[in-house]
Amino acid sequence: MSSFSKQKSDRIEWIDFGKGFAIFLVVIGHVFTGLFDSGKFTSDAKWLSIVIAFIYIFHIPVFFALSGYFFKSVENFKEYYYYLKKKTIVLGLPYIFYSIIHYVLQKIAGGSVRVPTTLFNLINIYKEPLGVVWYLYTLWALYLVYGFLSIFIKNKNYLFMISILGYIITLVYMSEIFFIKKVLAWGVIFMLGSVLKTIKFNDIRFRNIILLGIIFNIVYIYIMYTLFNVDGKIITDYNYPRWWIIGYTGNVILSFIIFPKIEKISQNIFRYFSKYGEISIGILIFHSPICSMIRILMLKMGIGSVFLHIVIGIVLGWYLSILATNVLKKIPLLNIVLLPQRYIKLK
Repeated sequence: MSSFSKQKSDRIEWIDFGKGFAIFLVVIGHVFTGLFDSGKFTSDAKWLSIVIAFIYIFHIPVFFALSGYFFKSVENFKEYYYYLKKKTIVLGLPYIFYSIIHYVLQKIAGGSVRVPTTLFNLINIYKEPLGVVWYLYTLWALYLVYGFLSIFIKNKNYLFMISILGYIITLVYMSEIFFIKKVLAWGVIFMLGSVLKTIKFNDIRFRNIILLGIIFNIVYIYIMYTLFNVDGKIITDYNYPRWWIIGYTGNVILSFIIFPKIEKISQNIFRYFSKYGEISIGILIFHSPICSMIRILMLKMGIGSVFLHIVIGIVLGWYLSILATNVLKKIPLLNIVLLPQRYIKLK
């Protein structure tokens, strides 16, 4: 066991690596999506949409699956109460914190904002999330639903079958209620992570699976682009994934095979992303406003190079998000957002 493994014996290191790598892709994805949605780079829209598609079929699905990896059945209603209380506090505090920041910064930015947020939107975050924290809301909803179901159904394979049924429902029924559509759409990926926990992939060679992953994603995106591009652009769908679920599932399985093997390939890369995997929620809530402000400032400065926007957006977006997270963790009382266990009894 490496010294790094000893220091992190209370955590599953490859899960931290997976979270760190996935949140890095979230930052990259936000930079590319911001440029694409800005309407300022129409000549680059086609290839930007393709890059976004490659990123989007990986990062958030992997996050949901990694969270599902830790899903445990709940024994009774009393345990469910404490289970749901803990999930609500841990996910709810950063959710509310981000929502307030999102609203305030949009008011400051004024006309520079693509989709303005109203006070009504802020008040209604209990049913409709703002911005990137839709992930936290959906994750909380998945814990709520599948935790409740696990009181009666202990076998995770049966719960996985229920999640597949839920996904099939989305193919014929499109609910406008955010809670329902997200639980139905993402339950299958969440429970897939739980099921994959029981499967060992030790005998698969790293180079073979990397090559398979590259081929799978290139062929898959090519097929999806050929069949579903709109005006030469391809758009992934996190509300009603439909055929995108194949890409999400494939990349989750690939990640569960690849991530545990990374430490043997490069300890430096493994340690780097593992370190930031531990603060991934902080990076999640800070990266969006930071990346948006960087893009707005660069456009106001007259910088029109898409290459400069990508490089500066990723570098500053990543490191400023890490800095903001670390600063927040050191501010008394306010750090309850990321460290609720210091102030609230969670068990």
